[in-house]
Amino acid sequence: MLACNGPADTRAPVVVNTPPPAPEPAPEPEAEKPVEPVEPERPPAAPEPVAPPLDDRAPRFSRVCEAGDRVTVAAVGDLLLHHELQIQAYAAPDNFLALWSGVKDLLTQADVSYANFEGTAAAGLSRDGPAPDPGKKFDKVVYTSYPRFNYHPSLVDDLVRTGFDVVSTANNHSLDREPAGVDATIAALSKGGLKFTGTRASTAAPDAPWHAITESKGVRVAWLACTHHTNQIPDPNGQVLTCYDGKAEAEVAKLAADPDIDAVIVTPHWGKEYKPLPDAVQKSLAGRFAEAGATAVIGGHPHVLQPWEVRRTKDEREVFVMYSLGNFASHQIELPQRSSMILYLGLTRPPGKKAFVHGVRYVPLHVRQTGKQFFTEAIDRVGGPANSRALTVRVFGESAVLVPGEPLATRPACDDQSMTVPARPSGGSG
Repeated sequence: MLACNGPADTRAPVVVNTPPPAPEPAPEPEAEKPVEPVEPERPPAAPEPVAPPLDDRAPRFSRVCEAGDRVTVAAVGDLLLHHELQIQAYAAPDNFLALWSGVKDLLTQADVSYANFEGTAAAGLSRDGPAPDPGKKFDKVVYTSYPRFNYHPSLVDDLVRTGFDVVSTANNHSLDREPAGVDATIAALSKGGLKFTGTRASTAAPDAPWHAITESKGVRVAWLACTHHTNQIPDPNGQVLTCYDGKAEAEVAKLAADPDIDAVIVTPHWGKEYKPLPDAVQKSLAGRFAEAGATAVIGGHPHVLQPWEVRRTKDEREVFVMYSLGNFASHQIELPQRSSMILYLGLTRPPGKKAFVHGVRYVPLHVRQTGKQFFTEAIDRVGGPANSRALTVRVFGESAVLVPGEPLATRPACDDQSMTVPARPSGGSG
């Protein structure tokens, strides 16, 4: 969980509907916070201006009502399963599903669902190599938490049961069990039938794909994950796709040019942890991915929400960028680290053309702690906490909120859906 850095883009992109910054969250407790790499001294950055809150911050897309085949993607942030969550899951009848069963229906109502799989699922592997496997037990040897996460492979089955179709495996914890752990995780994902992107087996051919393909209603979406680093753990076999050396951009361009692929969604692991705003490096890379042909960019790693925006490319495409989806499930305790969302991304594929994003909606989420147990919940379904909802809505606006139980419409103005938001439960203070 270390910060990213990389080259800057000299061309300033045109940005549409960029939201103002959110309040700076408090840092995570020392026990959960990784050591950042040593970087050269830099002059202090000028403070960023703070804009007043706006009533509506939903992105606007010029082709929103264009005809074509339509699919909806649901995306959530980091699965960062600290020891408290693993202990809870292994003791529960429904295993890891116990952590987020309250939002399962919200994920399955989309055509395709995505999450960031942060860590490994390597049975019988400790940090020092092979070890007796304890089964579903947090033994601090095989199944571990920070600073090197390893989960029981039953997590894969539970993600499939939840409705997830594809996960990113390129992140700073990809090598937490070193090359053998990458191989074991890939084996577990493949056995469970969960598509993944961003890592390859140690035995993979040099031209083996980094991407995954999901298909729904005939619309084929290529997913490509990459990461800035692997927490300084060596990658001798080149099993993890990196973001900043040009390889990922080249992959995006190749996928975008493929006539059998309708859309390309890039999921970079980037940015500074706990920062509510994207840095210049993230913005630069988002622009490069957009120009390379990405349809959308959905980021992770900061462990807090970061804003969305729409970028217009040189060829006049509108590319949606979500800089960070925050934590879907974790034990990071500060309010911004416990506040996230389900992002719904609507795609339209006109006849004979590539797909594009026509609209976005979101459901505010919060990780509730009850005693020593943790539950990911939809705030508007359970009636709070109000402070978590306010933190999220301040950045992303009210009009794009999708209340649980409301029909899933990512372009309501075009589909005869009322723009009036149904009454929601009153939120309590959390």
